Amino acid sequence: MRIALVLVVCILFSCGEKKQENKMIQKITTEKEEVNQLKEKLLENEQSFEEKQKKLRQKLLASKPDENLKNSLLAELYLRNLVHRNEDTLLFNLVFDLHGFDCGAPDCYSTTIKFNIPYENPISFPKTIPFSFAEEGCIIDKEISRTGIFQLQEESEIGANYYSKSEKSNLVIEKEGTQTNLYYFPNTTKGKIQLKSINQFIESIDETSEESNAPYTSVIMNMYDYSIFLQKK
Repeated sequence: MRIALVLVVCILFSCGEKKQENKMIQKITTEKEEVNQLKEKLLENEQSFEEKQKKLRQKLLASKPDENLKNSLLAELYLRNLVHRNEDTLLFNLVFDLHGFDCGAPDCYSTTIKFNIPYENPISFPKTIPFSFAEEGCIIDKEISRTGIFQLQEESEIGANYYSKSEKSNLVIEKEGTQTNLYYFPNTTKGKIQLKSINQFIESIDETSEESNAPYTSVIMNMYDYSIFLQKK
């Protein structure tokens, strides 16, 4: 009798364990399905956003009259209103308001570089460019303003790289796939920044160093919503 009772208890216990195990498996399966559904939804939203931006960019391109600029390295700067044509001159007004690797809100101070180059078809970059440099904002008591000369280090279909001896800095416009990067590198020496190794150089930067070479970048160039630039027309 006792043996039979023990057998019944064991069977019931085993069945209970099986049911519990099945519930756990079912729960895990449900959670996996929910995660997969969420991933699919996020991917759909991302693809939808990318498709929308492609269409908006095409619309923005159509609204810009200068085909020469639209087919040059300066296309994104032109679309984002950082470069303007005035008859036979191209006017650059480059505001660098991200002074670290955080690509969020602008810093509380900005670095502005202005210069002009001759308008040519196709667009080409002169050997030297006189420029003005200004810094202002919360960490600067009085606006810093000075002038300098950029010397062309490299020019190709994927980029233009200028160096300033007086500022010990590089200004770089670089094409990377469908993206255009605009960088201003402080605390550099001539030849240190090269187009072919920019990504490796950036990855090696120690931002905690007082002489950090972390490039300044622009919020405008990091914006992914082209509707903003259509509104500013």
